[in-house]
Amino acid sequence: MASVSRTIGLAAFIAAAPGAAARAQAVPQGSYQADVLGRVEWSVANERLVAHSVDGGPCRFKPQSPVLEGQLLGSVLVGQLTLCLEGPSCPALGTVPVLAVYSTEDRSLTAYVRPQAGCQAPGLGKGGLLVLQPAEAVSTQALVRGGVARLRTEKRNTEAAKEALERGNQLLGRKDWSGSAAEFERSITLDDRNWVAFFGLGTAWLMRGQAQDSIDALNRARLLNQRESSIHYNLACAYSRLGDKKQALASLGQAVKLGFAITEGSQDAELDRLLSSDGAFLNKYLGLLQQAVANNKASAGRRQQTGP
Repeated sequence: MASVSRTIGLAAFIAAAPGAAARAQAVPQGSYQADVLGRVEWSVANERLVAHSVDGGPCRFKPQSPVLEGQLLGSVLVGQLTLCLEGPSCPALGTVPVLAVYSTEDRSLTAYVRPQAGCQAPGLGKGGLLVLQPAEAVSTQALVRGGVARLRTEKRNTEAAKEALERGNQLLGRKDWSGSAAEFERSITLDDRNWVAFFGLGTAWLMRGQAQDSIDALNRARLLNQRESSIHYNLACAYSRLGDKKQALASLGQAVKLGFAITEGSQDAELDRLLSSDGAFLNKYLGLLQQAVANNKASAGRRQQTGP
């Protein structure tokens, strides 16, 4: 982890670069958002910029608690960042020095964050990437990137929706994630009352690595069919991609409660890795896994008794 003094020295060098003063005429203000922090609100206190938590974010910060603060030197914010950490000997919350470059064009802050050795911060991007953006820009991107919020049924056509749904299922079976997602989207725009289309879309997005989009779609499916165990299991898998152990375990528990069944050893690898890596979750996870396998054996027994 870089020292604070080295961070400040590097910031001073960048601030002295030609054009730095011109680029730093504005400062971050208003509501911002980042995956690792949730929504924050900027203020100025004693000539320092301070970002206070608004919604708690994935770390469940206390309302109005400072999560990022520092000074803007040219186009570089030098300060400290508070994160939730994971690891055997890591504190639940930790503070790390941060050097974030501010863009006056899109008003974003970008930094590469390195927690202390042996610790991980869920929500950081590849290489510790942190991008803090104005909240209105995040909302706009959610619509543009293909999120479920933009899908609306304007003129209902149940037959065409069913045909698109069938094509989506076929493409999903061939592991054509992009093609199947496009067909499920088409089905939803023709009829947004079918939980299977949202479930298929959430599954395709999950396989494409769009975990948050997947959660949004699967939650729409859950609202339309609260008794389908597979929806909750896929939600558990999606939450595991975000490193959210509590939500992953809760969704898995609901899936098993509704009768979700798997064969032994066929559990999702990422979900298994996440929940097996923490002793606080391990016993409950193994118990749910055993119950899911038992559900499968019981279901197989009933099928054998009743015939094909």
